[in-house]
Amino acid sequence: MISVVIRRYLSKDYWDVLQIDKEAFSPSNAAYDVYLYLKYGSVIFVAEINRKVVGYVTVMETEEGNAKIMSIAVKKEYRGLGIGSKLLDEAIRWCKTRGKRKVLLEVRTSNFVAQELYKKKGFKIIGVTPNYYSDGEDAYIMALNFEGQ
Repeated sequence: MISVVIRRYLSKDYWDVLQIDKEAFSPSNAAYDVYLYLKYGSVIFVAEINRKVVGYVTVMETEEGNAKIMSIAVKKEYRGLGIGSKLLDEAIRWCKTRGKRKVLLEVRTSNFVAQELYKKKGFKIIGVTPNYYSDGEDAYIMALNFEGQ
């Protein structure tokens, strides 16, 4: 059984998060993505296996008393091991402890694997943003409401 440690981001994790972001999203400028996570993300958690960073999740607090998952990614060779689920659990736990009413995120309409993970955690599709991604693909807006839980 693989031992996964979820912990807060440290500055020494920068290059690992940058590489995971590049691999997962192929952005035109991964360094800018990570800059945005660091500047606007209220918290970043990383997943480690044997002291190697293999995934991350970034959460941003919003003015409305909600939170938004800005990004979540796991290195390709570690996908399917439940690491994304553990990262998402930690992000959700953090949001609850901060008194958030709901957590929002966007996901590609073609990313069925991620959508299923989010649905298992209680997220529901609440809308669509046309042409959200740089390649023109739409995004589902998904929300997890804590009110009434």
